[in-house]
Amino acid sequence: MRKLYVQKGRLAEQGASTISDINRKKLYLIVGKWGRHQDVLSVYAISGTLLAEIKQHGFGLLPHFDLFKDNEHVGSLRRYHLGKKDILIVRGLNWFIVGDLYTSRYRIFHGRRTIMTLQEVTLPFGDYLELSISDEANEALCICIVAILDHLVHSFSKKQSRLYNLRIKYN
Repeated sequence: MRKLYVQKGRLAEQGASTISDINRKKLYLIVGKWGRHQDVLSVYAISGTLLAEIKQHGFGLLPHFDLFKDNEHVGSLRRYHLGKKDILIVRGLNWFIVGDLYTSRYRIFHGRRTIMTLQEVTLPFGDYLELSISDEANEALCICIVAILDHLVHSFSKKQSRLYNLRIKYN
């Protein structure tokens, strides 16, 4: 399994982020934005070649995204939130994603085979998300999915912070 790293919270921001290996060698560039119908997030090789894209189609609590690899539609992603657990399904690829919003720990499965694991790690140069991906051919799609997960976790944290501040204000 190859391990890739992105700074925590960076994928949730508008603009560009880089994905690197443990030696901080930049491998991928992710560019785009979220929040509006037809918004797109694109994953490029550091050489500039477009590898994968994810397009937002739905809004609300259960958003809908379409995944593209090499400009071909390969799957649709839907999120199902069950209390503390998050479940996402990628139809077309038959991937099943399960994780925890509170800890940012996720796993992607295809049947019983693990495609990717995601966890927060603290490195000497900051807090990062660590992606352990079993097959290099799936890296671009996994990065797209991690961008969604990072966005969901980041927006969830903002909501929790606002609720906490409201409770303190009115108590």
